[in-house]
Amino acid sequence: MTPTFEGLRDILVNEYELPPERLTPETRLEDVEIDSLAVMELVFSLEDRFHVTADERLEAGFATLGDIADYIDRLRAERDGGAGRRG
Repeated sequence: MTPTFEGLRDILVNEYELPPERLTPETRLEDVEIDSLAVMELVFSLEDRFHVTADERLEAGFATLGDIADYIDRLRAERDGGAGRRG
């Protein structure tokens, strides 16, 4: 499990009161009743936690918790590697 996914799971357990045993990268958002507004709130929380900035055109293509964690991991990699950054 990645640090990003662990951070996501911590938020879901603490703020959404979801049981940690239900939260895996393969967990579908609909199975834990995470709607598009909650996805945005999660991304904002993860931005703060991992010091990244999501794309303004954040796609709604997340189907699983792993999709959200992977997206944040990509942002972290871009930040750390400088790829795709504009001045």
